[in-house]
Amino acid sequence: MHPDGDDGPILDAALELFGEVGIPRTTIGDVAKRARINRVTVYRRIGSKDDLVRAVMARESSRLLVAVTAAAAEQTSRADRAAHGFATTIDSVRTNPVLLTMFDSESSLVLEQLTTNASALLGPAIDAAAHIARGELQSDTFAVPDAPEIVVRVVHSILLTPTAAAPLDTYDDLLAFAHRNIVPLLVSGDHRN
Repeated sequence: MHPDGDDGPILDAALELFGEVGIPRTTIGDVAKRARINRVTVYRRIGSKDDLVRAVMARESSRLLVAVTAAAAEQTSRADRAAHGFATTIDSVRTNPVLLTMFDSESSLVLEQLTTNASALLGPAIDAAAHIARGELQSDTFAVPDAPEIVVRVVHSILLTPTAAAPLDTYDDLLAFAHRNIVPLLVSGDHRN
């Protein structure tokens, strides 16, 4: 069985095609052909092309959060977990050619999903940021109230607008930025280890 259930092959085919030819030029028929199923099956299981784009984005977001959580868990201190979680999130998106193609898409649906209707992507990311920053502690208190949401919104902003004043081009740049600005939001001084 596919790890994503019955829809996995459909989502895999759509993701590949979005990366190869772009979202606007990908059709449900193309996805069905790549997945080796009937077009009607795509419509029945997923829905419209807009539903397909949303499903691919949600799955890729979930995969990213799992990878980031695993990378952060390798760190020994709460501060390092928070900093590496931040840096790994941005670096993982920036180095994924398919996600970059989707971000660069002129699809109004993708733009909507990344901006005015981003809550479906940001909600799970906020939960993941809280989990990473909390570590083994059971308390939900952070150095700054709503810190996980603030951090996710900063990540979101950096991904949508990569260049501003702070140098954030490399993983080390992101890590240094996180230690200066993100860790103090999430981890109080007495819990940095």
